[in-house]
Amino acid sequence: MKKKLFNLIRIFISLGFLFLLAYRNRGNFDTLLDSLKSLDIRFLIIALIVYSAGISFLVFRWGILLKAHGYHIFRPFLLQASFIGWFFNMLLPSSIGGDFYRVYDLHRNKKVPMNENISAVVMDRRIGAISGIILLTITFFFGMFNYIGRNSVIIIFSALGGVIIFLAILFFPRFFRINIFLRKFRIFSKIRPKLKEIHDRLISYRYKIKYLVAALFFSLLLQTFFITSYYFVSLSLGLQMKYQMLVFTQPFTSLASGVPIAIGGMGVRENVLAFAIESFGVGRADATLFSFIILSIILFNALVGGLIYLFKNVFYRSKGIV
Repeated sequence: MKKKLFNLIRIFISLGFLFLLAYRNRGNFDTLLDSLKSLDIRFLIIALIVYSAGISFLVFRWGILLKAHGYHIFRPFLLQASFIGWFFNMLLPSSIGGDFYRVYDLHRNKKVPMNENISAVVMDRRIGAISGIILLTITFFFGMFNYIGRNSVIIIFSALGGVIIFLAILFFPRFFRINIFLRKFRIFSKIRPKLKEIHDRLISYRYKIKYLVAALFFSLLLQTFFITSYYFVSLSLGLQMKYQMLVFTQPFTSLASGVPIAIGGMGVRENVLAFAIESFGVGRADATLFSFIILSIILFNALVGGLIYLFKNVFYRSKGIV
């Protein structure tokens, strides 16, 4: 009951934020329609292809982190699991998130132990955040932070602090005494052994630096694909935006929408993206249309994941969640 209520709240939050974005443009509908009519479809198609390619590069980052534990998984399998995970994350108001599906799929179909599986997915997420922070730091030296407000800067540095704390725990676990902390709470008594196993697998990455560096490289590469997709969307709208502006916008939006209060970050992402685009001098109508185009591209890829899931469980009939 609590899970259903939580999912319902997330749906309302997503719809509420999307309504808010539309309401802020209540006087710009004519301008929105004019911009929509003048879209350059060629650049939109390129943006869609490049964004989809970026999702495909998740396979390399995830695969390298699994390889660090000694598991060499066929990349096409990881690709279908990534797209299906994208589908679960972006479209379904379920407690079964995309990360859980990826873990489940590898465990059931490739016999990857849960501990190594979970640690790889957790590290995959953290490296994604680290690559975003790196790109935001680079844009700082290009003066991109001068365009946004003080609160946004605080959010960025808070995210940076969170990443630093995670890395400190990873490389210096004894200093933080995580096991001693967990023993103080009875709620963790039953799952403490399993948490310790997962934690041990996670901190084992500190001895596998070359895998972490390779994963970070591919993470930066896939971020570049997403940024380039944003750039082609700006070209389709005829916006005069510099590439480095979008190097800031994409990771900034991604970090902000990672807060788990909405379905797949939907609504939150679009408002943050519109805010960032407006900060660079783009009109509200064009910034809003930009955010909805990105949403459409994301949903298109989610639907692709849904079709792969349908084909996999109806025709191929692998051991999946039916």
